Amino acid sequence: MDTKFSMALHILVYMEETTHVVTSELLAKSVGTNASHIRKIIVLLKDAGIIESRQGKKGMMLKIKACELTLDKVYFAVYPEKELLHVHDTVNQDCPVGASIKEALLPIFEESEKQLILNLQKKTLKALIEDMYKIYNDKNR
Repeated sequence: MDTKFSMALHILVYMEETTHVVTSELLAKSVGTNASHIRKIIVLLKDAGIIESRQGKKGMMLKIKACELTLDKVYFAVYPEKELLHVHDTVNQDCPVGASIKEALLPIFEESEKQLILNLQKKTLKALIEDMYKIYNDKNR
């Protein structure tokens, strides 16, 4: 299971909300993984221009304001060329199902991917943070 996207969002929320100097070790502790895995995701986020290292300090910060950073930008940062849904290519062309399943599924898969991206474009990191706090507060009433 690939969880780079959710981990990238976790990292960005943490960066936006913490008062501490952000390090890969601190992020790894919060995310629940190792620091080397965090550094790989950080490289993707830096390459996409989403985060930057602080001048003169050990740490990282958002380069794009949370209210302007839409989740599709994060998705494409961690998955620059990923197709979400794939049709198997081992079909038996002599079978009535195998001969046409790919052509039947492709439009459905393409539309599903398009809707996912449209939904991610509508949501900012700031809105995600607001949702997170609302959920947290509702749980702790």
